[in-house]
Amino acid sequence: MTMMERFTRADSRVSYRLPFPDYPSNARSFVHLDAKLLPYWHALFDVCPRLLKLDPPEGLEIFRQFMTWAYGCQLALDWTFHLGVCRWLLASDYRELVEPEHIEAMMLAAAARWVASDDSPAIGIVLGWRGDSEHVFDWKPRVRQGGRPLAAEAEELPPAPWDFAWSPLSSTAGNGFRRWLRVP
Repeated sequence: MTMMERFTRADSRVSYRLPFPDYPSNARSFVHLDAKLLPYWHALFDVCPRLLKLDPPEGLEIFRQFMTWAYGCQLALDWTFHLGVCRWLLASDYRELVEPEHIEAMMLAAAARWVASDDSPAIGIVLGWRGDSEHVFDWKPRVRQGGRPLAAEAEELPPAPWDFAWSPLSSTAGNGFRRWLRVP
C-alpha cells in the first residue's frame, strides 16, 4: 500500500497535521509522554527561556501551537530552525508580547548552529532582521579572537530585504559581506 493510499484510507476524524495527540494540559506530563518531542522543546525553551513568560507557567500552549505550525510547514531542525521560530512568533497570537530580545536570542542560536554545522569556506555568518537595524554575527572557532569585535562587525550593512536574511562572511575585515540571501 502506498503512502497516499494509507493517507486516503485513514480515519477522517484524525487530523494529519497534528504531530501529537491531545495530551493533558499539564506540561510536565506532556513532555514525559512523548520523548520524541523533547529536542524541539529544548531547542525552543533552552535557547530563550523568556518564551516561557509568554505562556506561563510552562509554555505548553505556545509549544503546541508552534509544533502544529512547524509540522504543517515541515520546518527543518537545522540552523534555520530558530529563524522559523521567529517567523512563527511574529505571526502568532503572541506577536504583541514578543520583544526584540526574544528574536535576538533565536538569531544567536541560528548563527551558532550555522557555525557548528557549516563546512563551506566561509568563516562566519551575519544575520539580519527587517524589524531591527542590529545584526547578529558569529564566527567559526578558528577565527574568534579573544572576544574583541572584528572589523566586519562594525561595517555598515544594508537593511535586510526580507523578514530574515543571512550572508556568509569570507573575511573578518570590512569587506567580507557580499549580499543578503533569503532564509529558506
